[in-house]
Order: sequence, then C-alpha cells, then structure tokens
Amino acid sequence: MALKILHFDEINSTNVWLYDKMAGQNDIADTVVVADHQTAGRGMDKNRWESEKGKNLLFSIALNVNYIEAENQFKISQAVSVAIVETLSQFIDNQKLFIKWPNDIYFGDKKLAGMLIQNTIEGRMMGVSIIGIGLNVNQLQFSKDIPNPISLKMITGGEYDLKKLLNLLIVNIKDAVENLRYEEKCEETNRKYISKSYRYQKWADYFYQNEVKSLIITGFDKYGRLLLRDKEGAEIVCDVKELQFFPPSCPLGSEEDV
Repeated sequence: MALKILHFDEINSTNVWLYDKMAGQNDIADTVVVADHQTAGRGMDKNRWESEKGKNLLFSIALNVNYIEAENQFKISQAVSVAIVETLSQFIDNQKLFIKWPNDIYFGDKKLAGMLIQNTIEGRMMGVSIIGIGLNVNQLQFSKDIPNPISLKMITGGEYDLKKLLNLLIVNIKDAVENLRYEEKCEETNRKYISKSYRYQKWADYFYQNEVKSLIITGFDKYGRLLLRDKEGAEIVCDVKELQFFPPSCPLGSEEDV
C-alpha cells in the first residue's frame, strides 16, 4: 500500500495527531504526518524536541506491525534507526554516524535526530507502531538548553530539500520495518544496529545508581535493554532512563538523559 502523506503548517504533535485518530477508530496504517512546526513536540519520556519552523523534518509514520511478537518490539526501533543511518549515509560520512541507545542518531558526539515510538499491542502480537522522528536538517542556531545538537547543514554547509529527504526516509523506514517479517533480515538488522551503536565496546563514564561509573557497553537483550560491564567484571542490565550518558563535550553535571 502506498504511503499517504498529510502536511501541516503547525500541529501540537505529529505522534499525538495519529494516536488521537487511532483512538477514534480510524485506520492510520501507512499514514505519514509531517509538520513545519510542532507546538508540543515530544521526545522520549518527558523530553521536549525543539525545532525552528520550516528548517527541519518533523514527522510521524504509522505502520501495521501485527507480524511482530510483542516481546520483540525493540526490533522496530532497531530497524528504523538503521534505516535512518543508511539514508543519511548518502549525504554525510557514514563512519561518524552512530545510533545512541535506544534510537537517537548521532554524528560524532552530537545529536542529529531523535525518535519517539509508540506501539499498540493486541494479545501477544503488535498492532500499529507510530514512529515519530525529529531530524535536524537546515537549522544553524539552537537553544543553549540543548547540550549537543547538530544539523545536516552544520555538517556540510549545504541546504537540503525537506520534501525529497522526507520521501527517501519514509520509503526506507517502511521497507526496513516490513523486512522484520523475515528472520534473516531481523538478524541482519541486529548486526547493523550493533555495528553502528554509539560507544559499543568502548569504556566511558555513565551516571548509574546515583554515581558516576566507568562502564563498557557489551550489547542488548531481546527486550532492548542495554547490557554493560563495570571494571570489576560485574554485568549490568539497564532499561531506558536507568542511566545517563556523559557526552565528551559536556562537563559532568550537564549529563544527557538516555
């Protein structure tokens, strides 16, 4: 089925718009909602997404994922993250693109894109996934409250056509999620996700259980929890918001929440 794209000059949140439509018993599968500006843009948990009007990509895509078991919903996050990295690799250095667990897109140590995924569950299977994405494209100035933003234009100096970039992304995202029907594609996606994971198998400082600890990321479990090890060899399993990353460019005390 072809994707249906709805464009708004201003909206509270593209994710909320789709979720409200679904709550009203509307079929939202294969619908993309894109906005020039969001008045209540959201990131993970209570995080806010800031964007200068008309400069960046702010969109949500709703996909039917009823072929994925509910306990495997992290695969959606992996597939979308990998699809975004592979799309952006057409424009910027792939060697500097990373996926910061669970699904932020980084260029070096700076945040290029964020994601909010809201899934519905029907029994033991998934229902619909609403995938909200904010990608910094043509914006050059950001609030000082944001610790480490970067945009495509800041990286290359070039101006990007938002419509063309959107079309590339949504097709690649839909294809990547559809590929999760196949076990070999799931394995390939997992390998790609791990290979592009930010700080994978590198020692770094994290804020965990009220103290700064030197830890190394060793992988991820099937539920999407982060697996780490400390200097004493103890294994640590973290869910979202249970630890904080310290970007190298930021002093301790201005840590960025996962």
